[in-house]
Amino acid sequence: MNWDDLRYFLAVAGEGSLSGAARALRVNPATVSRHVDALEDRFAVRLFDRRQDGYGLTPAGEKLLARARGIESEMFALGRAFDAEDRGLAGTVTVTSTESLTVPFLIRNLPLLEQRHPGIRLHLVNEYRTLNLSRREADVAIRLARPDQGDLSIRKIGEMGFGLYASPAYIETHGTPQNASDLRNHRVIDWLDGFPENATVVWLRRQIGDTTPIFSTNPASARLAAARVGIGIALVPCMVAEGVTGIVRLLPDEVIPGVDLWLLVHRDLARLAKVRAVLDFIYDRAQADADRIAGRCG
Repeated sequence: MNWDDLRYFLAVAGEGSLSGAARALRVNPATVSRHVDALEDRFAVRLFDRRQDGYGLTPAGEKLLARARGIESEMFALGRAFDAEDRGLAGTVTVTSTESLTVPFLIRNLPLLEQRHPGIRLHLVNEYRTLNLSRREADVAIRLARPDQGDLSIRKIGEMGFGLYASPAYIETHGTPQNASDLRNHRVIDWLDGFPENATVVWLRRQIGDTTPIFSTNPASARLAAARVGIGIALVPCMVAEGVTGIVRLLPDEVIPGVDLWLLVHRDLARLAKVRAVLDFIYDRAQADADRIAGRCG
C-alpha cells in the first residue's frame, strides 16, 4: 500500500473537500483526487460520498480513518525518532507564526540568527490555520493561544500589545473618539467572523456593540492599510504599525487586552540541536523586544 494514498485520504477526511485537502498539502486538487481514487481501487470500496457541499466519509471510510490515524501517528513518531539522532547546528527549521509577528519580529531578527547560527535556515509559514506539530507540518510554532494538542513543550514568551489607529484624513472628517465606548459611533475595521476569538477581539466587539464594521479582514497589515487610506479605525498590534507613516494612534492611554504568545515544539524535536537553537533564539529575542511586542514603545 502506498503511504501517500493514506496521507491524502486523511487530508480529505479532515478538510471535508478536495480543495481544502489540496490547500493543506500544497498540491492541486487533481493530485488529491488521484490518490483517493487509488485507495478506493485498492480496497474496492467507496470511502467518500461526493456531495455538493463536500466529501463525507462512508462507513468503510470511517473504518479506514480509525486505522489510518494510528498508522499516521506511527509514521510521524518514526520520523521524529530519526530526526532526534541529528545533533548538528545545521539544516532547515520550519517555523509557523501569524503575519503580525513574521515581519516585525521574526524577519527583523533574521540577520542576528544567521550571525549566531550560519548553518541554520528558517522556513517561515504564515498560517491562521493551526498547523499540527505532531504531524510535522511545522517544527516550531508561535501561537496566540495555549494549545492542548499532542506531546508539546510549551513556553510563554511574551504578550503582544494592540493600539487603535486611523489616518489624519479620517480624523478630520469623522473626529476622534474620546473613549473606547465611543467607537460604536465610528467606522471600525474588524476581523472576519472566522478568526479565532481572543481577549483583544472580544474587547473590540464589546466596544462597537451592534455597530456593523465598515470593513473586515484578518491580516493586521491589511487592516492597517485600510485605516491608512481613511476607511476607518483599526485595532492592530503596535509592532505592525511601528514606523508606518500616515496613521495616528488613538486613545494611547486606553487599556486594551493583549494576547499571550506561546512558543511550541514537539518534545521529540526539542532535543534536536538546530531546533533547540531556534527555540532559544526566539525566546531570547522576545525578551529583548518585550517592550516593542507589548506596544510600550510609543
